[in-house]
Amino acid sequence: MKELEGETLFQIDAKIGGNSKRREILYSFIEPLNSFYLEKTEIYRAQIRACKNLSKYIRSSEDTLIIDNEISQLQLTLNLESP
Repeated sequence: MKELEGETLFQIDAKIGGNSKRREILYSFIEPLNSFYLEKTEIYRAQIRACKNLSKYIRSSEDTLIIDNEISQLQLTLNLESP
């Protein structure tokens, strides 16, 4: 899929889940698409955008730290994957 003006043609939703010992970010596609046609870099960009959207609604400092770490890891992975 090609990007239009910096946006991908699909959306991913991010949620924080897990228990008190292990919290993690869970992703789901908002619009169902055939994932065979998605590039890895597009998915990473959508996950970063979803995490940034999620961070607007988080009040817990622990969850904010989880989101910040996830964004850092995704950006690093995106930089390694991009030519």
